[in-house]
Amino acid sequence: MFSFAPLSPPYTFSSNPPANATLGFGAIYAISGHDSPRRQGLLEAANVTGLDLQIPVIPEWTQDQVDDFRDNDHLENSTILDGSIKAWLSHNVALKEFLNSGKETALFIEDDVDWDIRLRTSQVPKTAAAQRELLPKAAKRHYWGNPEDWDLLYIGHCGDYFTSVDSMHVGVGIVHPADLDDLPHAVYPDTTLPDPSDMHPFTVALLTAFNLPPKTRVVHKSVWPLCTFGYAVTRRMAAQIVDELAPPMEVPNKHTHAYDIAILEACRDKGYRCFTVNPELFHHMEGVSLIDGVAKTKDHRPPADRVGTAQVRYRNETSNIGCGFWSKDFRWKGDMQRLAYLREEVGRKGRCLKPGRMDDGSRVEPLATARRHRRVHHHFHS
Repeated sequence: MFSFAPLSPPYTFSSNPPANATLGFGAIYAISGHDSPRRQGLLEAANVTGLDLQIPVIPEWTQDQVDDFRDNDHLENSTILDGSIKAWLSHNVALKEFLNSGKETALFIEDDVDWDIRLRTSQVPKTAAAQRELLPKAAKRHYWGNPEDWDLLYIGHCGDYFTSVDSMHVGVGIVHPADLDDLPHAVYPDTTLPDPSDMHPFTVALLTAFNLPPKTRVVHKSVWPLCTFGYAVTRRMAAQIVDELAPPMEVPNKHTHAYDIAILEACRDKGYRCFTVNPELFHHMEGVSLIDGVAKTKDHRPPADRVGTAQVRYRNETSNIGCGFWSKDFRWKGDMQRLAYLREEVGRKGRCLKPGRMDDGSRVEPLATARRHRRVHHHFHS
């Protein structure tokens, strides 16, 4: 299905203007439960960045609706948890709203995602340019390429490591440069990425295995994409997901235990034209999950989360995000004057106005040194 020649890395793109308020898609749908504690933070971040979000009305799923989802003829083989069913049903609601809209494409994000303040002004324009280079030439109005030439874009994910992460081994020794070279891909520089020492360990291992330099992203045909907290689809693909690939019911004898696994299997095994942005532009934040409704315990975190948690708390930033919203430095809580300031200085100019940070997001001093200085200061004054 893929016949495009890989681009020789690194591919460089000329300066591109900022993306529009829907990041070049027909709409952005945020999947957020009716009483989600994360919605306020999501909307505040969107306002600072200048994003236009639509939030479909998600029902308060009942136990009867959850039970109806299951394959009642083979309940003993069902592996899907109640929380995963609710998330699956919620994605289905959002997809159907998109299909009823008449729009050509849409981006779907879950309400626990974080992104960089330069998402709209720098990251998306470069990424969309890379994506277009992988597809046949299209009309200018097709920001991400003609929707006839792609099905799904993984813009936010918890890793496409070219292999399963169940063994906790990824990157060097597991995959090799040839694995990327054999795929349609475009490599491009992105100075908004964290330094390698500040990136998720699995991500660094993968980029190292591919011999990619620091502060580099790649758009490639999806191989083993994990999580669906930031994905874009065409109308045709949305209909396929709703009707066939991930219908709102447990498919008999299939035993797919999560919505994101159903989408992964479609991209990996069924020939759909899926592409991954690596490293991702959206990553989920620490805390309560859309899937389970409660904070994950140490023993029940997915492998990528378990590996990345300590670094997230050390950096006070979400995995693979250079200057994001998880730290709450850019909250405005109804203060419209503060919002206007943040929208101009942070959202439009891309200034990382956080303690100990330069405008470009780099640190005034190394993080470990800053922490030592704070400890010494506290000890001296205690």
